[in-house]
Amino acid sequence: MRAGVLYSDYFSNAVYGGWRKSLLAARRFRDGLLTRIPPDTRVRRRVPKGARSETGIPGVTLERYRVDGREYERFVASWQNADGECQRRRFSVGRYGKEVAEALATAERNKGVETARREKQARQREEAERRLLELPPEPCQVKDPLTRKGIKMPPRPRNGRTTGPNDHLSP
Repeated sequence: MRAGVLYSDYFSNAVYGGWRKSLLAARRFRDGLLTRIPPDTRVRRRVPKGARSETGIPGVTLERYRVDGREYERFVASWQNADGECQRRRFSVGRYGKEVAEALATAERNKGVETARREKQARQREEAERRLLELPPEPCQVKDPLTRKGIKMPPRPRNGRTTGPNDHLSP
């Protein structure tokens, strides 16, 4: 599922003639799909308690610090790059003013997040295309998936009784 859209298909062993061929078809479907859809950008981490931003903007915080006994403030923009490494950029309130420093930090974070998303998407597509080239050709379906024609069913018993594993116990 990406952006609220579910992408799925069913690869029956009976239709493809065994689990290996159906797995191969499923992998080809996945890799073909990954070349067309955006990457999964959900953040899979828990935010520690008390680490809420004072600015109300995710990834932008107001940081107070001291240098030689003097107190300063700066806005810090943080995001993860395509490799998952934390990136930070700082904007001094003394140099830019509070509103401008906050706007610069917000714009820098949005730019960094968008760059990371584009890089992830490009990597995902390259990886999927590489895997598609390495896979053997797609297996052909041996049976019609809707009618399931060609599936062999066990013969029906003539006397109406079903045969089972405990039939030898009955007289």
